[in-house]
Amino acid sequence: MEAADKKKPAPPYVAYKTLRNFLDRFKQGLPGRIDRGLMGSMSGAAQSQVITALRFLGMISENGLPTKLMQRYATGEEEDRRAALFEMLMGAYPFLFDTSEFSIKSATASQLREAMEANTSATGETLARCIAFVKDAAQDAGFSVSQFILQKKGRAPGGRKKAPKPRREEKTAEVVHHNPAAHSPISPAMPALASLMLSGLFQRLPKPGSVWPRVDRDQWLQTLQNVLLLEYPES
Repeated sequence: MEAADKKKPAPPYVAYKTLRNFLDRFKQGLPGRIDRGLMGSMSGAAQSQVITALRFLGMISENGLPTKLMQRYATGEEEDRRAALFEMLMGAYPFLFDTSEFSIKSATASQLREAMEANTSATGETLARCIAFVKDAAQDAGFSVSQFILQKKGRAPGGRKKAPKPRREEKTAEVVHHNPAAHSPISPAMPALASLMLSGLFQRLPKPGSVWPRVDRDQWLQTLQNVLLLEYPES
């Protein structure tokens, strides 16, 4: 009964690249404690997500003190980092990486989702972000991840109706929007677009006027903040 009532852990649901970019700042050495003061202009929510991820992976203690695993990952060479991350995932996700009941090499996306649902407290949209994190981290650690997990979902036959043809005015506006020579507010001549990261990030913006879910919008804004920290040092 106690085992059934035990609260399940909350796995990381921050974007894996956000966590990696944060840790890349400590290649020359770790601070005595990892706290919010090191997280620059990250939003409060993003700061909480990063700290949750570091604790779940065993990189910091409850008091924010860096562990030996974090030391190996943050300051080591690429092979050392990969080995440290491999060890973290084995310890943090035993139901995925240290079990005979589940194989990340051959599992389907549904099997991965079921395993995460059964062993963590994540649900709904948060669960999808938890799965995205563990997929990216597993590949970075050198695990062979199943093609059935990595492949994007295809459109079900007859599952969606064709979008209605745009009216003449809408079509004209769309042509102008996608024409690089048109009067676009983001001109290729802008100095900031010399950054491949910034350029790629703005290209991911959806078409103005289209639906943009709040979760995707917050994630895009957080990524922008992280890129700005990398491209424009504060000192």
